[in-house]
Amino acid sequence: MKCRTFKIKLSGEENHFAETEFNKFLASAVIKKSFAEIVGGEYWSILVFYEETDSSVQDNIFPQTSVISSSQISKSQIEKSVSEPVILSPGQEVKFTALKNWRNERAASDGVPPYLIAQNDSLMQIAADRIETLADLMNIKGFGEKRAQKYGEEILRILSE
Repeated sequence: MKCRTFKIKLSGEENHFAETEFNKFLASAVIKKSFAEIVGGEYWSILVFYEETDSSVQDNIFPQTSVISSSQISKSQIEKSVSEPVILSPGQEVKFTALKNWRNERAASDGVPPYLIAQNDSLMQIAADRIETLADLMNIKGFGEKRAQKYGEEILRILSE
């Protein structure tokens, strides 16, 4: 597992580059655990533990990466989004890998970054939990009604294989 830190100013034009770099990184790694804190009301300090993903997929998604605005996210939202890593059994790892492969293929065909289809944390939770219905899927963080309707049947098919 690798570790990387980011420093993103809360305001000003110079934060655009740091946010873009951070978003590209998020799209290119399997995030295992992260910590974020606003320091002195001036910038975010973010520590990320991660594993690298297939770089051939990453190269295709960087130009299309979206930028999140730091002014739209509060410290409490950051703290709520940090969760404990999910430990997967070998069988669950197989499901997780199948879900990631599906997500990457779907993202490539839709012309969007993979994280817009589903975050790695969400896919891990899906692989770890017993997901059998669209309602079960909507209990996963990051999967509301729209995302469950759009991708649910495909995910359920993968889980049943």
